[in-house]
Amino acid sequence: MGTDAFVDSVWRLVNGNPPEPDEPVILEAPPGTDPRELVAELGRWAGQHRNVAAGGFVDPSLSERTGLPLAEPFGAGELLEMRGWGYRNRWVGCGLVASPDGPRAVAVITHRDDPAAAGFPQDASWAEKLRIVTGWEPITKPRVDWAAIEADLGTRLPSDYKEVVDLFGAGSFDEYFELAVPGGPGAGRNPWKRHAPDLASGGLVPWGWSEYELGLMWSTDATDPDEWTVVTQSEGDQEQQFDCGAGEFILRMLTDVQLGYPMSHAFGHFFVSHGPLHS
Repeated sequence: MGTDAFVDSVWRLVNGNPPEPDEPVILEAPPGTDPRELVAELGRWAGQHRNVAAGGFVDPSLSERTGLPLAEPFGAGELLEMRGWGYRNRWVGCGLVASPDGPRAVAVITHRDDPAAAGFPQDASWAEKLRIVTGWEPITKPRVDWAAIEADLGTRLPSDYKEVVDLFGAGSFDEYFELAVPGGPGAGRNPWKRHAPDLASGGLVPWGWSEYELGLMWSTDATDPDEWTVVTQSEGDQEQQFDCGAGEFILRMLTDVQLGYPMSHAFGHFFVSHGPLHS
């Protein structure tokens, strides 16, 4: 079995029945598997990883919500390297463990508790609520130069949206929809520049999209951008209006079953990072 076939087997297990909290699944990779190649292949669908262990040392700051369950199946000194991802109600990891025959590459699938089980702080912003729901741990990365973007457009953009982008960067929520992020894949430096006439006339301006033919738009007729509301466009250009901003709508899309989006029925939520932004 090669690396590709091994990753496929991991992926099938990840999408199958979730492991019980006390029953992690440990899969030994084929002999000669390069752990870096394994991380790269898993990262193609899981996004940017988080470090669980490196150089034989387990990150002492790990918790249940940041990947500790990936390290717990291994004894002292056994875990040499581990990179991990949160994926719905699973943790997925791959790395190196010590064995009598030398280091061996493994993949680990284990239970992931709901990061939002304890609820939200009373004063949490929409971006912070999304961070809690997805279990996202912000990655140090270049920040979007919003002042330059807004000067180029001649208008501010909604504060809640900018806070979400600053916290998460470019990527996908639940592999269901993505944000328009300056410097993100295919977005360019200013993804709204060509929509300047719509901004000036109070028209519809995109801020995200879904692979299921769902366009996420702002209705920009309010003078204050923080009062712009969400309009969705589906196949056939059918529109639906929502009396809320982007941050609230994202959270509702993930968690409000009455809104009717498929991810609201999912067992756990996650964010797949596309990595650093490009200028």
